[in-house]
Amino acid sequence: MKERLKKRLRELTALAGVSGAEQVVVAYLKDAFSPYADSVEVDSWGNLIATKKGKHEGPKLMISAHSDEIGMVVKSIHGDGFISFDRVGEVSDILLPGRKVMVGGHIPGIIGIKAGHLQKEEEKGRAKPIRECYIDVGAYSKSEVESMGIKVGDRIVFQSDFMEMYNKDLISTKSVDNRIGCAILAELFADITKDDFNGTLYGVVSVQEEIGLRGAWMVSNSVQPDWAIVLDTMPCGDTPDVNPESELPVRLGKGPVCPLIDGVTSAFISNVVHPKVRDIIDEHAQKTGVNVQYVTLSGEFYTTDATNISMAAMGIPVGVLTVPRRYSHSPVELLDINDAVKLFTLVESIAKSNGAYDISFL
Repeated sequence: MKERLKKRLRELTALAGVSGAEQVVVAYLKDAFSPYADSVEVDSWGNLIATKKGKHEGPKLMISAHSDEIGMVVKSIHGDGFISFDRVGEVSDILLPGRKVMVGGHIPGIIGIKAGHLQKEEEKGRAKPIRECYIDVGAYSKSEVESMGIKVGDRIVFQSDFMEMYNKDLISTKSVDNRIGCAILAELFADITKDDFNGTLYGVVSVQEEIGLRGAWMVSNSVQPDWAIVLDTMPCGDTPDVNPESELPVRLGKGPVCPLIDGVTSAFISNVVHPKVRDIIDEHAQKTGVNVQYVTLSGEFYTTDATNISMAAMGIPVGVLTVPRRYSHSPVELLDINDAVKLFTLVESIAKSNGAYDISFL
């Protein structure tokens, strides 16, 4: 499974799928699910729904992951051939200058940076805001840029290779968030058979998570599952610039993470894991021997598709399982593939138990 997930992740992270333009990723995943699902549908916004019937009647379990990644979008093309751009999702200004990018999925470009020889003292220690940044695609005029096929609204991704560290289980690349969740879900459908579970299993790949969890709301109201598990990623707190005890007790290589409560402020919680689903996660963690890192992020800026899933269709019991990764929302996100393998083991065990639990609140 380790090599299967690594191969799938390599292929998925090579694709460009910024929010609102996930077509290439969705097409890849449709092909990946089709040999193993009873049906695969893609709705008008790009949400993918793979359906698999179990051996007996039972509840509808939805396991989801989002296909989109953060990035940028072409805002305007200057007369001299440079490009201004907007962010799509949480892209930090500090990441921008001096980065290689791909415009429209296939045109190479560079986010310009003023030569160090010419920088004033106040410029050297300042994060250049996005409004002052520009992309150079090697053109000398607006018409030359347009002749490349570039137009306003084209998505822009960071160019990032798939890099194995000295320890080859550690992988750094762009869009680990959340192509690793997509990889786990695709391999789950490849592994599980209809004789392994009861009820109906829905493998859902949602769109536009990074800009408001939009696809999750659409697809949950369509599927209306009895309960759901969201697969995503989680920032780590085990680097020198974070206190892992008081800020974020999440460590790379220590297994999947279950964020029990998350949200933007402590007064406005985004999601709460359903108590019965938490019990199911606990039970299968013990059964499989998988260590789960439980965490709360109330008051931090973090949430997942579970927020909108839980409120759809008059309320859906939902749990969240994530792969820890360092350097989130950057071109160098870093994960330990063993954490992904353990999450796969756990979610497969949970899926096979569908129908064995009462999900009611009391």
